[in-house]
Amino acid sequence: MKEYIVKKHIAINAPVKAVWDALTNPEKTKEYFFNCRVISTWKPGSPITFKGRMFWIIPVELKGTIDKVDEGRLLQYTLINKGDKSKSTVTDILTPAKDNTILTITDDVGQGEGAEKRYRRSVKGWNKILNGLKEFCEQD
Repeated sequence: MKEYIVKKHIAINAPVKAVWDALTNPEKTKEYFFNCRVISTWKPGSPITFKGRMFWIIPVELKGTIDKVDEGRLLQYTLINKGDKSKSTVTDILTPAKDNTILTITDDVGQGEGAEKRYRRSVKGWNKILNGLKEFCEQD
């Protein structure tokens, strides 16, 4: 069976603490994550919601659950995909490097009907998100 897992990494010229804050602070996520605020208590088992308006007109609300948190190092959550109710599991790993932070993201979009379409959409989305996150973190 074919795996539909997006795997991306990016070097961000900012300390791990700043990148972590940009990933978990709702006022910062809205700047690069399709104008969505992320809402969570960041505790395993707690809800996570991305809510906003893409292009300022299309309402977006993604809901899921926090799976794992190791502050400043690892964040994993599962989102329920609208429409077919499949699940996507996203894992963010932050690795300090000499002068920057390496952020590695995997997004397992699941199997079954629509997986290939979700995968293609996810690849495009993560490219935009990661480039926006890098730009946001490096502007300070």
